[in-house]
Amino acid sequence: MLDDISYIENIHHCSGKMGLVVWHQYDVLLSTRPYGWDTMVKYVAYLAQADIKKVETLTTSDLAGGTDTELIDDYRQSKGDLKDLLSEERGTLGIGGYSDTLKGPVKVVWYNQTRVLRIFMQSDDETLIRRYAETVIRASFGTESIGTAKN
Repeated sequence: MLDDISYIENIHHCSGKMGLVVWHQYDVLLSTRPYGWDTMVKYVAYLAQADIKKVETLTTSDLAGGTDTELIDDYRQSKGDLKDLLSEERGTLGIGGYSDTLKGPVKVVWYNQTRVLRIFMQSDDETLIRRYAETVIRASFGTESIGTAKN
């Protein structure tokens, strides 16, 4: 059964305050091989369509400690077409907004040529994050697997 297989090797959790709001950061180490830029763009497009209907931030950066480049205005002008907007390979790619699944704000960041994805949210719920990450990797929002994912 598909739900018996986990794509997650490990999750590291930390939290911190931004003003009055506590944010939780979950670093998810996938048990799969490293992913590349094209896969990252597909995940972002999928999340924008399946879970984060109103995208509030779309960022890229270099892995070598560069600052984020905010692309939200370009994204909105392109009406969500990511093909030309994200044609230049970068070190990271992140999308954020309101998650219908998590019922709150979320930002998901992928790191090019790694097995890591980072999820920021306001809830302290590793079980929920594990299910969410599995659902993102499987591209299975709107299916029964969101509620039945193991681990």
